[in-house]
Amino acid sequence: MFPDQGGFSRRKQRRTIPDWLIYGGLLTAFVVTAFSVRQDVVIADVPESPELGPMLPSDSPRDEIILVDVAPSQSSVGTAFSINNKGLWLTARHVVDGCTRVGLRIGTGRTLSVETQIIRNSDLAVLNSDWKRRPLPADLQSQRQIGEIGYFFGFPQGKPGEVVGSLISRSRMKVRGRYTNDEAVLAWSELGRSRNLTGSLGGLSGAPVLDKDGEIIGVITAEAPRRGRVYSVAPRYLTGIITEPGTGTEPLSLETYGVAADKLRRDRRIAQVICLVE
Repeated sequence: MFPDQGGFSRRKQRRTIPDWLIYGGLLTAFVVTAFSVRQDVVIADVPESPELGPMLPSDSPRDEIILVDVAPSQSSVGTAFSINNKGLWLTARHVVDGCTRVGLRIGTGRTLSVETQIIRNSDLAVLNSDWKRRPLPADLQSQRQIGEIGYFFGFPQGKPGEVVGSLISRSRMKVRGRYTNDEAVLAWSELGRSRNLTGSLGGLSGAPVLDKDGEIIGVITAEAPRRGRVYSVAPRYLTGIITEPGTGTEPLSLETYGVAADKLRRDRRIAQVICLVE
């Protein structure tokens, strides 16, 4: 799973970040060094597009079960994205659950404090802030198709980056440990990622999953690196949370998704989340 994502890992490895200042205009030297990266256009290798298969079937008792152990809360980083014009953002629950303070990084050395609302039936959390950005559009009603492409934009390993995957199935994710949960997720086979991005995708949790039209169809929740799998919250859990129509995105392709991701980060419609556990 994601080892530096606030305790969502089978291996229980974590990257600890030191204290940072809310509203202070400055982060500690460690955080500035680790996360003050230039958001230049990320050039991604173009993967081969898979063939489309049948429509994704409904939930089944035969769906693969993914077991996830949630370790004690630790300081961590993740990804969030704007869901309305009033300052609401969405991320993964395990990124912010148990944090003493949570902030959105809105620029070099600038972190804005946010309030968190945990969604109990899924790995989701809403962040309430005074920082308003145009929301991303969503398509939570269309039936998904095996083999369709999903684009994952965020901050893997604390740096701007993106991953592309092919939808392969539904799965069932059973969470145990610090809290428990049982929810349907979509399983993706990784096709490609930003050039020079190797190893764990920790830091990508909470990132939006976008379809070929640039619309939200899920939220990144976990990975199985040895199998090359990435898992996302099923679209139905986002219904009722994402209620405002978003605008301003363009169709995505395997040739241009790196440029599109970089623009969304530059516009701060996708932002980095920092969790501090004291």
